[in-house]
Amino acid sequence: MRKKRIIRNRHCVLVLSVIVITILKGSWREVPKYYKNMVYVSLINALYYLLCRRHLVWEFIPNGVNWLAIRIVHTVIVTPLIVLVFLSKMPNTLFKQFIYFVRWFIISSAVEYFIHKKHLILYAHGWNVFWSGILYVKMFLYSHLFTKRPILSLFLSLCSTVYFIIKFKVPLKIMHFSRFFQPLVDLYYYTFLNELFTRKKFL
Repeated sequence: MRKKRIIRNRHCVLVLSVIVITILKGSWREVPKYYKNMVYVSLINALYYLLCRRHLVWEFIPNGVNWLAIRIVHTVIVTPLIVLVFLSKMPNTLFKQFIYFVRWFIISSAVEYFIHKKHLILYAHGWNVFWSGILYVKMFLYSHLFTKRPILSLFLSLCSTVYFIIKFKVPLKIMHFSRFFQPLVDLYYYTFLNELFTRKKFL
């Protein structure tokens, strides 16, 4: 019970930290300007959970928090706010933008490595912090590109999605005998997933 409370508190600290940073930097004022970018990133995040629902390569460990709740919080609040802060402080010159991208890549990867070590997020199927770093580069680059070239950004996102599906062998179609058994399959899957990530915590 104590361990669950600690993990739950860490999740709360993580979420609140992102919200506080957004407020302190004044990025929340830029929501009308970047809300489309935020929706774009949120939808891409939701697409991950849809396509990889039976083959998750990373997952936030709730431990006392509802699975669905923590996914919604990160998909609808945390990730869009991170992108908002990133875009709202983007420099004007190309060189400064490059340095800005590199700094955000390093900080984001370091934070994820830290929360991975604190058992807030776990990896599976060959995923690691290296791939998360690449994902951050794509997220920042595509969200920035989405401002002026949304079609190109969507096309690149599609290409990246196809690549990751192939790379991590994500099964897109699983045949069942009947849709009647779908709730039972889902129940087994989430029970198995819970046990899998619980075991990984103690490895």
